[in-house]
Amino acid sequence: MKTLLTTLVFSLFLASPLGAQDLSAEVRDMNWVGFQQFKEASRVFVRTTESVKYRIDATKPGMVELTLDNTDVTKKVNTLPLDTSFFDSPVRMISVEILEGVSPSVRIRISLSEDVGFKEVQSDNVIALDFER
Repeated sequence: MKTLLTTLVFSLFLASPLGAQDLSAEVRDMNWVGFQQFKEASRVFVRTTESVKYRIDATKPGMVELTLDNTDVTKKVNTLPLDTSFFDSPVRMISVEILEGVSPSVRIRISLSEDVGFKEVQSDNVIALDFER
């Protein structure tokens, strides 16, 4: 009986990690892209359902690209471009592109009228880029 109980407990111990779900592989949803004007900065922000890993590429002149890994856009209205050229801001246009692949990703392209410095801020499920004005 003791051997049977030990075998059963050992089997459950080995089986639980294999059956457990890896939540880090779960696809997040980008549900808001926005723009805000502040006195000293123009903010482009992105909200997702949960925190995401992201990359920023500022190597192209007049362009900053923010790529959200393992993220999709379920509501296509969130892919419409934002024309910010009427504001007193270096940010001219914000566009969203869904990248297909093994793991979906979302690329946010921020077109600038001039190259300016920016700082990135992530707070929970919101990523913000503050561009100098």
